[in-house]
Order: sequence, then structure tokens, then C-alpha cells
Amino acid sequence: MLWSASLSAGHRAVDISAAWSAARAVETYPDPDFVGENDYVSSTAQQARLLVRFENFFPTPLQIAYQGFSVASASQVRRTGTYSIQGYYSSFIQAATAIDTGVLRWHFGLAALMTFAQRSSYDETSGTTVSSPAIDTRLSQAYPSGGLTLFPKAPIRVSMLFLNGDANLLYGWLRIQVEFETGRHTFFPSVELLNHSSFGKGLPNFVQPPGAFVFGYAIKFEPIRFFSRLGFVLNSTQGFNSARVNFVDRLLFEFGVGYTWGID
Repeated sequence: MLWSASLSAGHRAVDISAAWSAARAVETYPDPDFVGENDYVSSTAQQARLLVRFENFFPTPLQIAYQGFSVASASQVRRTGTYSIQGYYSSFIQAATAIDTGVLRWHFGLAALMTFAQRSSYDETSGTTVSSPAIDTRLSQAYPSGGLTLFPKAPIRVSMLFLNGDANLLYGWLRIQVEFETGRHTFFPSVELLNHSSFGKGLPNFVQPPGAFVFGYAIKFEPIRFFSRLGFVLNSTQGFNSARVNFVDRLLFEFGVGYTWGID
């Protein structure tokens, strides 16, 4: 979620939240049984997050986030061979701040991803294939993060954020979100865009980016809150390459809890 309007009353506060999310990673390949069509392999993708926000400790707020993202290995045997997804683990770290200018809140930060994978080599001495951990440079990079929030202290807020601390690392590097806050309830539907494949060499590819619709809900029981997000992926990487992807392999789910310590 965004910088909370309730954390800007002038008192110092520390807000800590943790969340877990699940999705399905998809890798397509030419269907050996149908000409001009693609099939796919899917595997479990999980993401865990710890996010800390410091309000009124510094001239501007400070947000620090860590996310661990893992994709499990999976394979599928077809008539022409074995098709697979190579599992990997990514660490995501983000530090950010925000500046209010009345109607707008500008978000600035830095984000970095470091992705671990397995590298296989042939050991001539033993005559076996040996796997060892390695860093996947294609999926490891540092990026600026940031964006803006319109009407940041109002009960209805609109934001567009790139690689925020709670970004969906599989499908949603860029999130366009609307928040409706009423009493202890907050509803935040969003559209998610971009990932490693569509971002390319540091430049976004908006021709066939991944896209997901997500609905979020949070409820507060001061000083604790619970939140959840449920989404549906329309396309992945570069449009699923026309593969017919099942409904359950398109679902996104997240559940989290947050706690705010007020300090006088």
C-alpha cells in the first residue's frame, strides 16, 4: 500500500508490514501437436515482503523494503522432448522517500534486484553433471524507483508508482492504483504493467507488456491492519505468445499484516 494518510499528523511513527503473495510463472514453447500454436509450462512463484516506513524522523519520510521472490523449477514431457522452467531466487531491495507539494506527493527512490540461479557443468573426473549457484546477470540490475500520488491526504487517492517496495516482481513493476478510504476500510483496485521481459534493456516495451487487474482490500484495527490483494493476469511476458493459459495459472494472491508504532 501507499504512504498512509494516517501517518502524516506530525507525530513520529514507525510502520512495519509483512506480506506473502503467490502466482504462477509461465514459459511458452511451440506446441508439437498443433501447427502455429504454443503450449506452456507453469510453476509456482512466491514472494515475501518486509517493509518499514519511518514518518517524521527525518525531513522527509523514509521507506525501506526487502522482497524475496522465488520461482520453482518445473518441466513437462511432450512428444518432441522436455520443456522446462529453470527455477531462480531474486532479492529485491528498495529505499525511497516522498515529498508533498499539496495536491501531489512525489516518490523518489532506488531499487535493486539480485537474482540467483543454478549453473550446470560437466565434471570429467566423475562423469556427472554438477550444479552450482550463480548470479543471473540478465535478471540482476539497479533501477530508479518512484512515481506520484494525486490527492495524497484525501480519502480518494490516485497513484502511479514504478518499482515501489510492494511491487509485484513477476508481473507488476509499474502499478496504477486508486485508493478509496472509508473509516477503517480501504479499497485499492489497480492495473499492473511491466516486468523483466517487457522492460528490456532499461526501456519499457509497451507493445505487448504483461498486464493484470488487481483488487485490494485493507481493514484497520488500530494500531494493526490486515490487507489482501487478488488479481487476474491478462497476459504475461510478451503476451503469452498466443498460448491458451488456464484460469488458475493467471491468478495473483497476496495477504499481509501491518503494525504502526506511534512515538510522541
